[in-house]
Amino acid sequence: LHLSCPRTHVACHDGTECVAQEYVCDGEKDCADGSDEDGCAQLCNTPGRSRSLYPCGLGSCLNASLVCNGQQDCADSSDEAGNCSVPCQLSCAHRCYSSPQGPRCWCDPGYQLAEDSVSCVDRDECTEWGEGACSQTCLNVPGSYSCSCLPGYLLEPDGHICKLTGPEPSLLVAVQSEVLSYGLRSGREEVLLTADKDRVVFSLDYDLVERKVFWMDLATDSIRWQDLNSDKRGTLVKGVRSDCIAVDWLGRNLYWTDGAAGQVLATRLGVAWRGIPEYTVVMEGDLDRPHSLVLQPLAGLLYWSEVGNHPRLMEATMDGTRRHVLLAQGLGWPTALALDLPTWRIFWLDEKLGSIGSARLDGTSVKVLQLGWVQSPFAAAVCEGQLYWSEKKAWSVQQVDKASGKNRTVLIKRHGQPHGLQVPTWRSPEPCCTNGCTKSNGGCSQLCLPNP
Repeated sequence: LHLSCPRTHVACHDGTECVAQEYVCDGEKDCADGSDEDGCAQLCNTPGRSRSLYPCGLGSCLNASLVCNGQQDCADSSDEAGNCSVPCQLSCAHRCYSSPQGPRCWCDPGYQLAEDSVSCVDRDECTEWGEGACSQTCLNVPGSYSCSCLPGYLLEPDGHICKLTGPEPSLLVAVQSEVLSYGLRSGREEVLLTADKDRVVFSLDYDLVERKVFWMDLATDSIRWQDLNSDKRGTLVKGVRSDCIAVDWLGRNLYWTDGAAGQVLATRLGVAWRGIPEYTVVMEGDLDRPHSLVLQPLAGLLYWSEVGNHPRLMEATMDGTRRHVLLAQGLGWPTALALDLPTWRIFWLDEKLGSIGSARLDGTSVKVLQLGWVQSPFAAAVCEGQLYWSEKKAWSVQQVDKASGKNRTVLIKRHGQPHGLQVPTWRSPEPCCTNGCTKSNGGCSQLCLPNP
């Protein structure tokens, strides 16, 4: 049987599976037959690899300083004999070493050999390695690079990874009628709220200003809330049905999608249900089953997925104008979206294709990992270097490395389907943060929708 792999993947030699191109020659066998690590010696001297490596004949690399040193370091002894005795008389920019093929030039760390095989040019590790260099900000300098972090993050001692400062980050997870808090460092679970009996907490989001949890209650077709400070509860709006809700903590609005009606709607966070609907349709008309929805309040932007006949990822300003297609190729059912603002990327999990994808927020640098265990994702969130999501069929909340898709771990597994999932920011928002609707509700008597 011929195995067909996506363009971002390669087939293992035994034809049983596909692995991402990033996994090939990464030092770890991902194919069952190990074929993704075969023939890697030819990469020792390719652009982007260290030019201080010498290719042994059996698929491994050797530090050039160990070649022609009188000791057989390659398993096939290919690092000795031959022309090892020929003296180094090349005009190398950095260093010269003897090899069985004759003298060769090599470069100091952070540089690579130019096409003339004599000069050395700086390696731009930030471009070559992408997210593998730094978890947030990367600055290339001659012969090296340095990492830095955004405000609110601290660079780890390894000099590469940025971690959140302040309180322990946690997941908010809806499991049946409960909302749990799961500590991402300690693994500690706590029940934050319990809905009425036989009520399923569906999609949820968190208002970091007033510390309220909002959720979709399918049993009553309503969006409800609970104050975590006082345990007060209330109903925001009734007569609505949605797969996804999202809080604009800055503009003080709540948005939701209605896939059946092909609409994105919004209401004020402060309204109280009085028997009359107080919400507005933000977008409709050409939306093909809008599903997942995420917001970027500081930029006044919203992003959503469509899972109809022509699936796509979309962007618009929060008043519904300036709509823009981010991605319309290579999608099946992108049912779960998550923003990773420190790296300026949007992530999605595709139920139909069984994959995890990401792209920059301008729609470029698309990366897709085909992962067979992505089955029925509902909601997703990103924190630091991890991607988290809820799996309905497996009744679990799972995590993977957001860049490689490796190190999958089941964090929560309970008797009941998990649905909504968020990583809230527990710290208070900066007082400088504002948009057109922040002050005096933008001069509006009812609903103000930001248009940056």
